[in-house]
Amino acid sequence: MTTQIKEIKEKYTCLDYLGQPVKRTAHGFLYRAPWRTDTHPSLSVTENGRGWHDMATGEHGSVIDLVMRCLNTTDIVRACEELERSNPSFSFSQPLLEENGEKKKEGGFTRFEVTKLQSKGLFAYLYQRKVYIDIAKQFLQEAHYSFRQGDDSYLYALAYPNDKGGYELRSSKYKGGTSPKGITTHWHIDGAPVVVFEGFFDMLSFVTLCGGVKHNYIVLNSIVNVDAAIDAIAGRCRTTYLCLDNDDAGMDATQKIQNAIASAVDIRHHFAPFKDVNDYLMNKK
Repeated sequence: MTTQIKEIKEKYTCLDYLGQPVKRTAHGFLYRAPWRTDTHPSLSVTENGRGWHDMATGEHGSVIDLVMRCLNTTDIVRACEELERSNPSFSFSQPLLEENGEKKKEGGFTRFEVTKLQSKGLFAYLYQRKVYIDIAKQFLQEAHYSFRQGDDSYLYALAYPNDKGGYELRSSKYKGGTSPKGITTHWHIDGAPVVVFEGFFDMLSFVTLCGGVKHNYIVLNSIVNVDAAIDAIAGRCRTTYLCLDNDDAGMDATQKIQNAIASAVDIRHHFAPFKDVNDYLMNKK
């Protein structure tokens, strides 16, 4: 078990478990502690994601210690199982499946395949989020996956590919992804402005509101991918619109892009007071 714990510590980071941070600092990332009502972010994570520190209590440790703290348990096995469950990840650069669909060596999925978007359940989820199905089909695929060896049943999720070959996965019951992580770029129209979003649902919502594809788009997929977006925009677009979230992390990312690209325009106010474009769309009468 000691070897397995070491492997899990190397496989996952605190960033994988916690997801998008509230703020990036000079030395890492800030989060709101999940185990209490945290008005101001007081959970610090190192830049490499391997360590964390609760600035309110002084607690600190590895990613497994973090999961145990979140679950309020001292059971290391349970913490490891939670990490495997909540962070399925693999690299498409390596073979994943045998011919019979069984897992080889890497990743939390025992089965994983991507096909065209056709599940009625996923259509219902898109309808709930007020995204037009015909627009979603232009950008999304459908993932079928399972976590347990020998499990003949599949789970379903929307699959949104990034430029590196990984996927962001979403359904009404699941939020996750596969590695490698990265931004997604959509260069549809030469010379047209590019609009930058944090997540793909915001991009789909924007296209829905516009009545179709009328711009180029970049989706960060994670706030930590701001630098990659800047590199993708630089020297390519005259006009850049920033449509990130209306929160502290969104503000920081917006300012960072504007510092690098002077012509970038913040358009978040068009969707205030809502947190993001999808929130705006879902509340639009």
